[in-house]
Amino acid sequence: MELPKVWNLFGEDHLPYRLLLLARMIDRETAKQLHSKFGLTLAEWRVLAIATALGPCSASEIGTAGEIDRAEISRAFRRLAASGLMQRQPDPAHKKRQIITPTPEGLALHRQVRQERRAFFHTVLSGLAREERADMDKYLERMALAIEV
Repeated sequence: MELPKVWNLFGEDHLPYRLLLLARMIDRETAKQLHSKFGLTLAEWRVLAIATALGPCSASEIGTAGEIDRAEISRAFRRLAASGLMQRQPDPAHKKRQIITPTPEGLALHRQVRQERRAFFHTVLSGLAREERADMDKYLERMALAIEV
């Protein structure tokens, strides 16, 4: 594998561009693997993964947790529900709000995909020592905290 030709487009001091490129490289590979092995889109996987991690939640909570827009959540949820992987029910505390949860089949698929994703990320990070991975995580968190949101 080679770095994209544009990796050095703005020089090494433009970290956001490199982070964006890396994220897109990971997304492309993830999308390929999800589609070929599980028949899922990246958006479907994100909705399923976030809903599983959060527990019963609303589409709004999924959007906030994953930085995903409502239309993408809606499309992904419809496909997941049609496949029997997710369901929604009215929230008894809020008349207009729907609570989204994975079905038992969705939870089983989530476990399978998570194993594959862990293996993929293990491969991606295999060139880094455990201490380097811990340092990288610490540095990313420090950068994120430095941004005023």
